[in-house]
Amino acid sequence: MNPTDSPVDLLMLITRRQDISRIITTGFLALAVATVLLCGTPRTGAQSSHHSEQVVFSGGGFSGDLQSPFGFWVWCEADSTNPYHGICNGAMYVYARGLTKHVTGTIAEPQDHIYKMTVASDDSSIQATLTNVGSINQGPHNTVMVHFAAPLPGGVGTTTNAVVNVTGPSN
Repeated sequence: MNPTDSPVDLLMLITRRQDISRIITTGFLALAVATVLLCGTPRTGAQSSHHSEQVVFSGGGFSGDLQSPFGFWVWCEADSTNPYHGICNGAMYVYARGLTKHVTGTIAEPQDHIYKMTVASDDSSIQATLTNVGSINQGPHNTVMVHFAAPLPGGVGTTTNAVVNVTGPSN
């Protein structure tokens, strides 16, 4: 602003500043509305009751019946109110048979903290039931028995260095 500016020039400058201020304010309001719409509102504490108990078995061992090392990593949704309740997903291998397969199945808890996973590959080349034995320990210090229905002739394998991880409301 110069002392030589006309009143019309001053009025135009003030109007331009007001327009810029309105644009900035409108932009911030639109950003705030978009943030609320995209992120939603804060959740209440009542929703914490919808958490799920998840169980993971991970390890490897040897089956004398199959004359082969075997391994597994299987995740299950044990206690839950969502559609995945009772569902398992993971992978297993039987080394001497050249089998490495994605497996799916179900989980049961026949006793407190004893979990039984029944899984199979899509082509049924691996069919097994995995059960943890005894108390659950942190780290690779758990016993898991694996009963193979396939590959044939089937058999039993045990690992004493499995990881059994249980998380969720029952734990």
